[in-house]
Amino acid sequence: MNDSTKGAFSAFDEELNLDPVERVSAQERHSEITEYLVDAGLAIATFLQGSFARKTMLKPLKDVDMVIRMHPRLEKILRQPGGPAHAMRLIREVISEKYPDALFDVDDAPAHALQVTFADLDFTFDLVPALDAEDGEIVYIADRDNDTLEWSNTRTLNRIISTRNQATGGRFVHQVRMLKSYKKDHPLLDDTCGLLWEAFAYEAVIGVLDHSQALAAILAHAAQAVTVPVLDPTGVDDLTSDWTTAERSAYATTLAAAARRAAEARRLEGDGQHTAAIEIWHDLIGDPFPEAEAQSAAEALRALASGSITSTGRAVTSQRGLQPARPARSWRTR
Repeated sequence: MNDSTKGAFSAFDEELNLDPVERVSAQERHSEITEYLVDAGLAIATFLQGSFARKTMLKPLKDVDMVIRMHPRLEKILRQPGGPAHAMRLIREVISEKYPDALFDVDDAPAHALQVTFADLDFTFDLVPALDAEDGEIVYIADRDNDTLEWSNTRTLNRIISTRNQATGGRFVHQVRMLKSYKKDHPLLDDTCGLLWEAFAYEAVIGVLDHSQALAAILAHAAQAVTVPVLDPTGVDDLTSDWTTAERSAYATTLAAAARRAAEARRLEGDGQHTAAIEIWHDLIGDPFPEAEAQSAAEALRALASGSITSTGRAVTSQRGLQPARPARSWRTR
């Protein structure tokens, strides 16, 4: 890492990347499964959904969501009672034949998916049976718990996120991963869903921004957004529908404090105080954001003469830290 804020964010970004070998293995297995299911006459095509598909997943890779577009000749039987479970049984038969060591629904039996554990992979596949709708992007996905087929616009979501990523020069998905890393290590925010943070970013970032600028803008937006319903990027689902008033208030307070610290780091970065900015970002985000170099006593004394003190307690020559180095006198002279 170099001593610039941009350098620290580049190192942070690199640390969040999925293992390239695992990513390629997932893509290859996706292609293999597609080929087998199409050849067996069960599917006409497949596509990936979820954070792996949108490239917003944090490492380690844990699961890959794969939607199976079932052959139209199966529609009648799949819409009958027991149809969703029957679809999963048909898929299981093909996968078992091609991968004799595969296990099913070991860790979980998701309502919408057949979970597959492959002996040669450290992550699972969730195979989601679905039927096409008349709308080219809409599918109806199986729900074996409720024995229904549910409307889904997951392909629309994939397209919208991809389009926004292109509009930001490919930075958007990286910035979403950074947000997810922040929330993952925060006790209060960890239980919020990952798509919520994609929604915050989608509203706040519409063009090319440096990572520090983007995160500061998203946190400031999020602090206000959590007080009202937050729709997913397609504008359909309220991702906060089950929140209580107390939860909204707690999230708003936490995010407002984070936004203030991010703004402080941006001010210091603008004044060339990169080490101080990095220290704030590390304190705010935690690992794996790089740590700043420690400040020597001599450096602190020089800065205290005319600068300010940051929220992490570092003395800087800039006047844009959290508080001035020399507090104002509380009395007046005559």
